[in-house]
Amino acid sequence: MEIKIIKEKRKTISLKLLDSAHAVVKAPIRMSDAKINEFIAEKRNWLDKASAKLLARETFADEFDLLHFVYLDGKKQFKTEELAIDYNDFSPSKKNKTIMNFYLSKFEQLSSLVEDVSNKSGLVYRKLLPTNSVRVWGTYSSERVMKLNFKLVILPKELQYYVVVHELCHSLHFNHKPKFWASVEKLCPNYKELKKQLAAFSFVLKNRFV
Repeated sequence: MEIKIIKEKRKTISLKLLDSAHAVVKAPIRMSDAKINEFIAEKRNWLDKASAKLLARETFADEFDLLHFVYLDGKKQFKTEELAIDYNDFSPSKKNKTIMNFYLSKFEQLSSLVEDVSNKSGLVYRKLLPTNSVRVWGTYSSERVMKLNFKLVILPKELQYYVVVHELCHSLHFNHKPKFWASVEKLCPNYKELKKQLAAFSFVLKNRFV
């Protein structure tokens, strides 16, 4: 673990993990090196655990090659070059657009899932639209318009289900207070674990395919 120490004009000392192999400590200018090293030693257990978690995520992301393979429901399906006869002659931007259009064509699967969950739970929505956000997997507006990231089709079905339940529960609570999570838990008892799994797929979320 490489830890960079920065002394600056501040009153407190802080530690931030940048990635699985790098961290930065910011300390007051007059703080002694011994005091800084003591602080790092106290945080070592947390640092090692957090680093291991990040490494697991980074390794997990490396297992997915979204440029060369198509994934559905969390599983590798076929090579992206099979999406079009002359795919290998495409420019990089055209390749990305071709991949994006394929995943968009699968949005109907999410539409069916939303309708099914809505019918069984009684949670309502007025309209469903696809989105290519790099920040969120879904949204639900006060006009009962639900937007789902089309990249959800890449994820395992249980994560798709969790996101759908999450957004539909906003038809009852437009917040993330305890009553909201209680509603989510009724339909998705293991939502806490699924939230953690969903976070591991942030690399998919950040891919615009453009």
